Amino acid sequence: MTPTWVSPAEICGRQVYLGHQGEMSVAVTSEGELILRLPAPRSQAQARLAAWGLTIQAGKLPKVRTTLAVGTTFQHKVWQACRAIPAGAGLTYGALAKRLGCRSAQAVGQALGANPLAQLIPCHRVSAATGPGGFAWGARRKAAWLKEEADGAAR
Repeated sequence: MTPTWVSPAEICGRQVYLGHQGEMSVAVTSEGELILRLPAPRSQAQARLAAWGLTIQAGKLPKVRTTLAVGTTFQHKVWQACRAIPAGAGLTYGALAKRLGCRSAQAVGQALGANPLAQLIPCHRVSAATGPGGFAWGARRKAAWLKEEADGAAR
């Protein structure tokens, strides 16, 4: 599902439902917009939602009808470029920065670290020039997701 790219100001004040699906903390607006999908504890998801000015409601997650990628204009640019990296392939932070006309691999890494939609925006496909690099949700998870993609591409 291709996300719609929105700023935090565009969703501020909305009500969201927070729950778990497998290993993921998931937040869905009452309108059925998936806005957060993180392999992170509930407290981390709550902090992100609060920073966006959202109110968490008790209850069952609504059915997902669409996906919103909440971020800045620069983050959206990085995330869109990241989505263009084919499964089983990868780029370095520097190569992705160069593709974007950005001189800072670190800025690209920070944008990827703010990714609100794990695996839907495949930031795990981007690595440091000297190795796997950092990953907001842990090096083991990054390696596992890359292996899953490589195994799937080999079929």
